[in-house]
Amino acid sequence: MPATFSERIAELRAKVGAGHTVGHVEVDQVYAHYQHEGVEFRHPLGGQAKFLEQPLTEHYREYLARIGRDLLTEGPVEPMAANMEDLAREVFERSPLEFGDLRDSGHPTVDNDGRTVYDRPPVAHRLSEDEIRAKDRLRSAGMRLLHRGEESITAHHRKRRGRGRGIA
Repeated sequence: MPATFSERIAELRAKVGAGHTVGHVEVDQVYAHYQHEGVEFRHPLGGQAKFLEQPLTEHYREYLARIGRDLLTEGPVEPMAANMEDLAREVFERSPLEFGDLRDSGHPTVDNDGRTVYDRPPVAHRLSEDEIRAKDRLRSAGMRLLHRGEESITAHHRKRRGRGRGIA
């Protein structure tokens, strides 16, 4: 064990690293910001506006506590990745539910010293303009998701249709 303060600080720096560790959760759909900020929107099938901001505000103390608790044993990346995964799960639970693509779009990443060190792709891809138009046609015809479950809506539709990714 290092004896001097300087040696102990050097050991701490070696364990923790230097620089910045930053976590992100992006909801990558063209209309995500519009839905997030639309506090006047009704969501009869579930979900809410501020589906990213509200859970971050509610859980930031827990996220900071996790980083503080695990920093010396795990380093900064693992607890930050766990926090971002938790935030992505909150997005899944809180985002407006209509076809499921918005809730399946949570994309957590962690950057350490400007380099991406954790990157879990979203379940649902960013919809193309054609897919958004198709979704609008379905909406105009009165079609919406009929039930809500714990599993990913995209996975549910894949199992039902036995196909790859489409409009979720």
